[in-house]
Amino acid sequence: MEISKKDGDVKNEINHDDLFWFMLDHDKLHKDYFFPIARQLKNRDGCSPEKVLELYMPMVKKGCKEYYSDKKMNGNLAKLFPRDLREEMCHRLHDHYFDDIKNEKYNLGN
Repeated sequence: MEISKKDGDVKNEINHDDLFWFMLDHDKLHKDYFFPIARQLKNRDGCSPEKVLELYMPMVKKGCKEYYSDKKMNGNLAKLFPRDLREEMCHRLHDHYFDDIKNEKYNLGN
């Protein structure tokens, strides 16, 4: 039985919302990446787009790798998760978290 190229593409198609919620629900990403980001942002009034990318990109890259593995995807990571997709995820995560960080919804310690 042969799998058509179209079928392979469907398996590797990235649903942006699915990827976003995967990252939000991933406990290890939060422990290793989000909480350190939140500690840096808790006393800031805002964050430039460049700073958002600098802070969140390591988390997003790791999240993409975890998603790739979890969904048993195949192919080139850089092609499946291009820079514009990763940047979009950085900004979505920041937009989702920032108000809660400012309102001290997370127990960040000192």
